[in-house]
Amino acid sequence: MRVEYQLTPDDLFAFQWRAAYVAANSRRIRRWSYFYIFLPLLLTALWTVQRGGPAAVWLGLSMLATVFPIVAALNWVIHRWLLRRAIRALLAQERPEKGRLGRHEIELDGQGIVERTAVGETRTSWSGVHRVEQDNRYIYLYTAPGAAHIIPKRALAGTDGDAFFQFAADRMNQASATLSP
Repeated sequence: MRVEYQLTPDDLFAFQWRAAYVAANSRRIRRWSYFYIFLPLLLTALWTVQRGGPAAVWLGLSMLATVFPIVAALNWVIHRWLLRRAIRALLAQERPEKGRLGRHEIELDGQGIVERTAVGETRTSWSGVHRVEQDNRYIYLYTAPGAAHIIPKRALAGTDGDAFFQFAADRMNQASATLSP
């Protein structure tokens, strides 16, 4: 199976966003950040309750119920803004036809993946494929935990994108099954 496509800055942005915001590890880190916001607010509310009478219980709980959502929402907005800014700064350094942006050709065969760009050709055997994933716009062939061949599904419009994904997933699974003891 062979596909040719142009990789654009929007495609690279989508991959970086997925890695930094959608991936399981990044979601886990974000959940912990909310815990670290909640904990000092909870301790402050408990301190208020301990220092005062019954009215302080309502004050502490109402403070927790109002301040935490506001601070969590601000954290969410600021995190997304900083993340977009950092990804855009990385993309500003990319140049067309220097390897990542520009024309790509991916060929899947029984041996592995062959990628051709304006600057070179790489071959990865199926045993070197870390994982194969897809979302509604892209197929990702990961060759390392943080590196992948990004294949826009728009390039597969004339062919069956599901068959392309399934072929890659099956070959990767076969290669990993032969390596397992």
